[in-house]
Order: sequence, then C-alpha cells, then structure tokens
Amino acid sequence: MTDLAGSAQRMPVGPGSERVAIAALVPADSPRSGNVDLAHARSLMEVRELPPILVCRRTMRVIDGMHRLTAATLAGRTDIDVRYFDGDEKEAFVQAVQANLHQGRRLNQQERAAAARRIVAAYPQWSNRAIAHAAGLSTKTVAAIRRRSTGDEAQLNTRVGRDGRARPVDPSVGRERAAAHLREHPDASLRQIAAAAGVSVGTARDVRTRVERGEDPVGRRAERVQPVTLTAVERNERLRAPAPRHPVAAVAPVKDPLAVLARDPSLRFSEAGRQLLRLLDNRALLDTGGAALLASVPPHNRAALTAAVHQHIDTWLAFLSVLDRAG
Repeated sequence: MTDLAGSAQRMPVGPGSERVAIAALVPADSPRSGNVDLAHARSLMEVRELPPILVCRRTMRVIDGMHRLTAATLAGRTDIDVRYFDGDEKEAFVQAVQANLHQGRRLNQQERAAAARRIVAAYPQWSNRAIAHAAGLSTKTVAAIRRRSTGDEAQLNTRVGRDGRARPVDPSVGRERAAAHLREHPDASLRQIAAAAGVSVGTARDVRTRVERGEDPVGRRAERVQPVTLTAVERNERLRAPAPRHPVAAVAPVKDPLAVLARDPSLRFSEAGRQLLRLLDNRALLDTGGAALLASVPPHNRAALTAAVHQHIDTWLAFLSVLDRAG
C-alpha cells in the first residue's frame, strides 16, 4: 500500500539530473486551474541557471516545472535538465501538488481544494490529516471536502495516517466486535480476539478487562450503567427504618436483579437494553430521599404529582402483565 511518507514527504528522484530532449516530454497534469503564465515564463528566460524540472520516469510527464519548460522553449532550446520521479500517476499528482505549495508560483486556495478532491478520490484510505498535509489545507477543510465528495457512498472503516499506519475511523466498532467475540468465545486468547475484531492486542486486553468489570467496552461514560449494590427494596427499607442504636452484624445481601441485568452484555451493548436499564434504575429517587423530593414540589401540585406517580405505576403494571404472559 502506498503511504503518504512514500509519495508526499519524500521525493523519490534520482541522485542527479540529466539533459532530455524537450520533444520527449509530456505536458504536466498540473494542479493549477489556468494555463501557463507566459509573462512569468518570459521572466524566467532572463535567469541564467534554473533548477531541473521534475518528470515522471514512467510517463515522461512533467510534474513540476512547466514555466521553466516554457521558458526554455521560448528561448529556442531543444533540451532541458530533468530529475526523475519514480512512481505511478496518482503519486506523481500528489508530488506535483507538494512541489507547488512551497516554491515558484504557489497554488491558491481554490487550486489546493481541487487538488484535495482528487487526492480524496485517489486515496480514500488516507486520513484527513494526511490529505491536509499533502494539499496544504486544514484538516477541517479536508473533512468537509470528503463529505461533499463521497456523499452517501460507503465509507472505509480505516484510514492511513501520515505515518503510514492504518487506524479505524470509529474505534468503537472494533471494540464492540471484540466484546461480541469475547461473549461467544470466553476462553479466546487476546491475540485471537484481536485478530477476529481487527483491533490491537492492547485494545483486546482493555475490552476484556472492561467486560470482566461489568463496564462498557467502548468506554462511553454518558451511557455507562453502574452496578448497584442494594436492591430497591433494601434501600427503601433503610430510608424508612430508624438508625440502630448499636452496631449490628452485617447481613449478606440478597442477589440484586437489577445488578444482574446491568452486567448482562446483551443489555449493556444495545440501545434498547440500555434504555430499559435506565428506566429500571430508580437510585436517583432513593438516594435523595422521598422527603427531600417531596419538599421540592409546591403544595398546589401535590395532587398532580400523585396522579403522575400512579400513572407510572399503572404503566409498569401493564408492562409486568405483558412480561408475565411472555413467560
């Protein structure tokens, strides 16, 4: 796979230059929007020594130096000094963009945006940051260009960065695959989980640790359901009962059905499951205390609150009836 380091940061040209007949050269596939500026080319005719132009060895197409080539032609020369670029046409275009960003008549904003569109089409696997570096644009601008260019087309799951390494666009997808594989194969090794999910061994280790602790493998804090330590009945009884005068021996807690549900991956890793857990989790009501919540309600709205609570009770009773019939 071609990476940016190989075509946009390093210039794979020969160690020196050689003189080539102008008739053997093909005009550039230039990132510029207009034709050659003849006034600029004529000004170059007065320069005694110009640097060699850059040419793709495979096609003999000029990559960088059309104004120098035009100046040599206007001066009546039949040959010109050339340095060769070894790569394909897509790599040659990226090199042409790079060459015109930092020397000579630099590309304007519109030309750089047009070049970025071509690079997105040629290298959809490249990251926005890599394309931004190649085209001389901001990452935000490239992201907008990518959205307009690809539209509703399928997006790649991974992109290649400037360092040549492929990374997932959405890391949560790989983590969810790793968690699913772990549920189906609880005895799988970290390398087996990583290979099946397309993630690193370190990510597989982190996912397994999170699953063992009953946490979300993706690490979405806003959606995370914390395990509860006491049942709703136990908490309610503690709120109602007076505090004991003397220490009492600890009683082994009964099995908490909400905690059991909260640790179930099939509920934790689905939107419907997480919504159900949030509806069942009444810790906010029990932790603050009924008296404190009741005090926040104006007296003239107590009847409305009572009606709302009864409505919720009726809704849960109806759901319980459906649950009992489902067996």
